[in-house]
Amino acid sequence: MDEFFDDPAGTIETYVDPEVAAQPLMFNDAARQPFEIPIVPNAGVTLVSAEQQKRRDKLRELEEERIKIVREKDQEERIQKQQRKEKAQQYLLQFQTELKNDIQARKLANKQTQELRSQNKSEYKNSWDKIASNIALKDGEYPGEKDVAKMRQAILNKRKDLTK
Repeated sequence: MDEFFDDPAGTIETYVDPEVAAQPLMFNDAARQPFEIPIVPNAGVTLVSAEQQKRRDKLRELEEERIKIVREKDQEERIQKQQRKEKAQQYLLQFQTELKNDIQARKLANKQTQELRSQNKSEYKNSWDKIASNIALKDGEYPGEKDVAKMRQAILNKRKDLTK
């Protein structure tokens, strides 16, 4: 390995110019001496006064209290949110059951009205019979003030035309 670093041209001799060596140094000699750092066992630890330590402890306690309060509030919010969800699920279930009951009741009522309509259709031969059944055929039966005799006569004539 040492052969790798050897210069093939041979050793290089250094030359010191006596004029340059005689010139005064730009820095004092102490600046050219190697700098040695004294090794201190606790170099990374800074010493703190008792008052500062009390402040730090007090701040740490306050921070822990604040974190504890925040966690408690968060837990309470989660519980309240869960309760609201459960209440909403119950309301939704109740609403759906009421809706189903209402739909069933409407279906039943619609069936009954449809049956009545089908019975009424079979009762009358044509629609003019039904209309004629709703009007007062006798002159004294009509409760209104206006004379509707001509209208009554037209409806009866129409019914007679369809039944022929």
